[in-house]
Amino acid sequence: MAARPLLDPVIDQKHRASHLESDPQSIDPLQTRTPKKNWMIHPQWEDRLKWAGLLPFARLVEARENVSRLNYDATLITCLVDRWRPETHTFHFRWGEMAPTLEDVSMLLGLPLAGEPIGPLEEPVGWMHSMDARFVGVREGVGPISFEAHGPRQAWLHEFQIEQFGYPDVPMTAAQITRSLEAYLMWLLGKTMFTDNHGNTISARYIPIAQEIAEATEAEDITQRSWGSAVLAATYRGMCKGCQLTSHGSGIVGCPLLLQLWSWTRFPVGRPDIGARSWPPDELYDADRIDMPTFGSIWTSRKRHFGHNQLRNCYPAFTEQFDLLLESDVSWEPYSEDHRDETYPGGISLMCTRDWAYWMTKAKIIFDIFVEEMSQQRVMRQFGMRQLIEPPPPTVPLPPRVHA
Repeated sequence: MAARPLLDPVIDQKHRASHLESDPQSIDPLQTRTPKKNWMIHPQWEDRLKWAGLLPFARLVEARENVSRLNYDATLITCLVDRWRPETHTFHFRWGEMAPTLEDVSMLLGLPLAGEPIGPLEEPVGWMHSMDARFVGVREGVGPISFEAHGPRQAWLHEFQIEQFGYPDVPMTAAQITRSLEAYLMWLLGKTMFTDNHGNTISARYIPIAQEIAEATEAEDITQRSWGSAVLAATYRGMCKGCQLTSHGSGIVGCPLLLQLWSWTRFPVGRPDIGARSWPPDELYDADRIDMPTFGSIWTSRKRHFGHNQLRNCYPAFTEQFDLLLESDVSWEPYSEDHRDETYPGGISLMCTRDWAYWMTKAKIIFDIFVEEMSQQRVMRQFGMRQLIEPPPPTVPLPPRVHA
């Protein structure tokens, strides 16, 4: 490889893998900036979430009775980030390269790929005053907006969860349903899809999108957005930065849910047992075939069991297990028709396959001001195709200054 340099030595010096190699005890796992509690979904939100292309994803993080909230395994996610290379946008394993792709986003999260890009994002001028005016009097006893320069405080938005209004025992007014949906969308975007390092606030840049969806009365009122490509771009961006963070308390941003579900779907490391792996055909059925399970639903909506001798949240052990993992241990094609029929006999959401024509696109993916490159040519085995030992380089490579 001397004549064909693949990795950047400057990045290599700062990379977490270099620190782990020299001293495995020198760095801690990255932290996830994920929510401590999920939100319930009001039935009258469902049409608007469906129009926006967000309903299948929203079901993955919905607070429901008899279903425990998914706990994010920061150590497992960190073990993946330790193997991420910004130069190739792939994980480097002993058997080759792998990466989350648009196919994974569609199948696991059910997010649309067709539509307008999510970016660049700007906070509205005077957002705190206009937001305060919209929410004043919506719920008795809640004070004026609590905010910082970055955006409204999460604790203030939590005051508008539907159970705070007494739902389901107390009926909600139309205004309460609309404003609680706006608050929910701020949480959904800022704390599950596009997490950042602001723990107590949610970015004001999401306010125009949340307001547009919450106030829609028909599908045409909502811009169709490429949520899936934005989530993948934000996650790639988070890993490109995270793989070079070594200080205590550093965090991984983007969509940790995507990384955890992707890992559980493909690797046996840190994966729970969910017992019966077949989804009841009559559960979550929708005539439009949108509000139906995704390949991620089986992990988020079923009781998860860990063996008494199974390690969890154990950074050194997970690191070693990934180092020892064999190619035969990998689930290369977890979304095959056989797997689909076995796990979801009643079918999956239309959103999982609707935009399949984009899975192999070489277009750049965008979130806010960040532009990222996909490397499908380096992970062809994930698509059931032959992997070339020397994959062709991108036809139009992403300039380093744009990636930075």
